[in-house]
This record gives sequence, structure tokens and C-alpha cells, in this order.
Amino acid sequence: MTDHVDSALFVYTQDTKDLIKRLQDNPFGVKITPVAFDILMRDPEGLLDGVSHVVVSGALDVIKTVLGLAMKYDFSVGLVPMHTQKSLTRCYALPGKTDAVIDLALRQDAQVMDLILCNQQLLLFKATMGRLPLMDSSGDISRLSIVVQALKKFIGIELLTFNFTTSSQKKIKTAACGCMIVQHHEGTIASRLISHDGSFTDGKISLLVSAPLSIIQYLKFLEQSLKRTVRHKSIPSTIGYIKSARIDIESERELDVLVDGETATKTPLHCETIPKAVRINIGTRLREKYIRAQPSKERINIDNLPRGKELLRTKMKTIPFFPYASEERFRDLFIALREDASINPAYIVLMVLSTMLATVGLYLDSAAVVIGAMLLAPLMSPIVSLAMGLLRQDRSLSKKSAKKIIIGIIIALLAAALITLLFPHKPLTDEMEGRLSPTLLDLAVAIIAGIAGAYTKSFKEILQSLAGVAIAVALVPPLAVAGIGIGRGDFYFFSQAFLLFTTNLIGIILAATFTFRALGYSAVVRDKRSIGLVALFLVLITIPLYLSYNQIVEKIVFERSWQQERFLVNGKYLIVQKANLTRYRDQEVIEMDIMTREPLTVKDLAQFQIKIQANFTKKLIIRARTIYVP
Repeated sequence: MTDHVDSALFVYTQDTKDLIKRLQDNPFGVKITPVAFDILMRDPEGLLDGVSHVVVSGALDVIKTVLGLAMKYDFSVGLVPMHTQKSLTRCYALPGKTDAVIDLALRQDAQVMDLILCNQQLLLFKATMGRLPLMDSSGDISRLSIVVQALKKFIGIELLTFNFTTSSQKKIKTAACGCMIVQHHEGTIASRLISHDGSFTDGKISLLVSAPLSIIQYLKFLEQSLKRTVRHKSIPSTIGYIKSARIDIESERELDVLVDGETATKTPLHCETIPKAVRINIGTRLREKYIRAQPSKERINIDNLPRGKELLRTKMKTIPFFPYASEERFRDLFIALREDASINPAYIVLMVLSTMLATVGLYLDSAAVVIGAMLLAPLMSPIVSLAMGLLRQDRSLSKKSAKKIIIGIIIALLAAALITLLFPHKPLTDEMEGRLSPTLLDLAVAIIAGIAGAYTKSFKEILQSLAGVAIAVALVPPLAVAGIGIGRGDFYFFSQAFLLFTTNLIGIILAATFTFRALGYSAVVRDKRSIGLVALFLVLITIPLYLSYNQIVEKIVFERSWQQERFLVNGKYLIVQKANLTRYRDQEVIEMDIMTREPLTVKDLAQFQIKIQANFTKKLIIRARTIYVP
């Protein structure tokens, strides 16, 4: 049994008649009957009588005409594209060399395929209307070219109202800059978006709707487009996807419709599928990729398209930098934030337990126990809810969140103070000291954590990362140290630790607020008075943080400058190997290791103390460890 047909009619044009001899000299024994396209059109019925296979080479309108005849006279079709028809070659995965194309065109295992009509115009690859930044770009151009095209096509872009009606009479009203019908087309960015959902015989039309609601979303789509090898199993945030046997498209104003790159009709556009209309010889790779046994169901994925209030906002002249997210579109997020703002018994219990655990961990000087307390603490959620309330001027959400935070603070301070009163000895551990000198670096951590907290709360798939954010910003340990200060009756202890907590709180609120703004949950920052008050607190706490940061810098510089410092004391040389300066309240304590060759007397140490004290204005406590070297 041969793999090729016994005979075939070759339809050619003036541009492709040089292929006649090559087809007739084929090594497969296929009998070729050549006929010019214009002659065929004079008597198609007579010339196609008894013909089971036709090979065609010519312009796209010639190929489309032959495919139309194939539907009527039931013959299979082999395609031999011209060198300039790159889209045709990519669409059907045809070989690049002529001999290989002829081999494929004469095979008898043609693939059954659907065809699409757009206002009765036959569609082979794609149909576009409006402006389609990036989506219509070729998938094999350089990354630099993609970026250049993206910038050019985005200038002056606007969103128009579109109405779509599917075969199930589902009506969709939205706004978009353009639409694209894709017919199993290879080689474009659009084809990669739905490559996982393609088929020749699913009886459906695939429609992509482009609606970049902001510059941020557009840049995100650009970043995705630069990843050539990625096959998207989920539609990007700027794209809607409709798959149906029939789609009617109406636009706000009349738009030209380009069918296979040529202006063929205008909107309104009626698109319908002709199931299993023709049989075409296609490349093996494409055949294996798209064959399906059963027709697919109608699919409507329009979650990324503007609707309702968002649709009204798209009537602006220019696309905003940040997107706009309506509460209807992100209902689950706002429901979760309102739940986070409500006080419940679990919150109170967890605040007590996490603070007690943190306090014990601080006394044990155990970082592991303190981290466990951070994970247990529930303070991060109401702070993020407060940020959203301030952004959207939702007074109910803001008041509930603020009340929950204040109650949590009071519980934490009282719980830590109670634990402190139970300890007969009150040591000052490294874990405590680490939270008594907040600096600008702590504010930077709070801001980054606030961004991360708002971002993780916005996306369900990364919500589990919120625990990591809680560890990073460490809200409960500073509160526990402040409570220890209350239990010790030590205002300095309390004030420094509470300053660190306040730094974290304010940094998170501001950062989360503007992160939610950047993600589009409000068109503007509505509650500007409250945000201004928070910003004022931020400025005020920045002053002591800056001073503390400067002290740390001075301390580091001082300690480094004293390393290997040599002192001559009563004829004996003393070398400072290491120095560590600690400030607590008004006292300064310096701990140092000194090396010497000769034994030191009390008189030597007293003279050494005088030399050290001469470098300081305040009374200095010196703790020295002597290391004798041979």
C-alpha cells in the first residue's frame, strides 16, 4: 500500500507554473494533471469531476477558492506555498524545501479540518480588528524588536466598547483595544497563548480580546511575551478568551477587519465554523499536536476583561499607569480583608499565646522560640486590612482594623508584663538588646514587608507566603520587649522597643496602602487625611531612627579605628585587639581584648583607663580582658 495518491490535479497560476515539471517528475508515481486557475474557474464542475485530490500553489485568494471548491466537490487538498508565503508554511507546518513540500502535498493521509467564515470570507490563519499591541507580533522576531513594537503600538491606544454574542446566546459587553480570531495559527505571540487549547476538529472559533487596563498590565504582558519558549496554560491578565461555534462581534464604531492580513470586511462581524469542512495535507508535527477525538465545549474566560463599573472607567481618553480593580471583580479578597478586621476569640487567644511565647524566648535568648512566636502571631492581617481601608476610604474597615490592632497591642503588652513579673531575675539577653536600638534599616524592612504582605494577600496562590512576611517584619517580639519594659518599670526599655514596633506598624501600613494602589484596588488614594497622618508619624519616627542609625555607624567606625591600637603605659605596650562599645541610657560600656607581653599591675590598668577615658566625654565603664603573648 502506497503512502501517496494515485493521481492529482495541480492548480497553478502564472507565478507558480514552473512547478508543473517538478510535480510531474515526482518519484512517487503520482499522475499529475496541471490546470491553470483561471481555466479551472471557467468550468470547475467539468474539470473536477472524478478528482479526489488537488494540489494548489498560488496567492491566498487562489488557495481559499480551491478550499471552497473542496467543500463542494469533496476532494482532499495539498498545499505548495510560494517562498513569500511564510504564514502559510507556519500555519500548516509545511516543510521548507520544495521537494519535501511536494512529497507532503501528494500524500493520501489528509487531515480533516474545520473552516471559519467571517462575514462569508474564508479564514485560513487569523482575523484582526482594532489595535493589538504585541499579540499580533511574530513569535520568531528578536526580543529587542518585540520591545520596540510594543512601545510603538501602545502609543495612542484606546479602549472601545465591544459586544460579543456566542452560539449559546451568551452576551458579553466589555471594552478592548482590539480582537483577534486565531485559526490554529503557528508563529505569533497570540498562538502561543492558546496553543494548549487548539484543535482542527473541535468545531469552535478561538477569539482573543486584548484589553490592557493600565501601563503596568501592558508591561507585564510584554515581560511574558519575551519568554518565547513558554506555553501559557492560563490567559494573561490583559487578555480575554472566547471559544464558541459561532461569535457575533459588534464594536462601538465601525472597524476594518483584516482577514489573513488583508482588509476584507468591516464590523459588525459574524463568524461561524464549518465543522470538518475540508481535508488538507499538513505537517506531521502539527497533526500530532492538534488531533482531538471529541469536539470541545464552549469556553468563555473573560475574568480579565472590564465589566460593570470598570467598563465605565475605560471610557477615559488615556490608559492609566495603574490598573483599576472593582470590588465586584475581587470580591473574595475584600471579603477576606473584612474577616481579618473582625475581632474573634481565636485572635485574642493567639495574641496571648504568641506574646507569652515570645517573652519566654527572649528570656531564654532563643531565636528559634522567638521565630515560633512570630509565626503564631496574628497581627499582620488586620494591619493589611487597615491599609486597604485607608486606601479606599472604607471607614468601617478602617475602624474595625484599627480597633483590632489596638486591642492586640494592649493584650501583648499586658501578657509580656505579666510574664516578666513572674521572673525573680530579670537578665538582659542579646535577643532583647537587638530590639532596643531601632534604626532606618528596621524601617526599610517594614516597608519591604508591607509590600510583600499586600502582594501576597492579593493572590491566593501565594497566600501561604504571608507567614514568611510575618517572620521578616517581627511584630510581636518588639511588643514583648516593650511589655518586659513595663514589667521591669524601665521606661527606656519600653520606649525603645515600642519605637521599633511603631516603626514596623507605620512602615507596613504605608507600604501596603501604596502596593494595593499599584495593584489597582483603587483609582486614587481616597482617604488622604488619614494617610497624611500616618505619613506624619513616619516622618516623626524617622528622626530618632536616623539618630540611632548614626550612632551605630559611629560605633562601628570607632570599634574599627581602635583595632590594633597601641598604648604605652608605664613603659609597657598594650595592643587593643578588639573593642565593642555599648550604650544603654546614659551609660557607655566598652568591652575590649588587650594584648601585652608583660604582667599588668593595678597601677598600669588605672593609667590605661585614664588614657581610654580621655577619648570620651561621658563616664565610661571599661571591661578589659588581658591576653598575654610570648
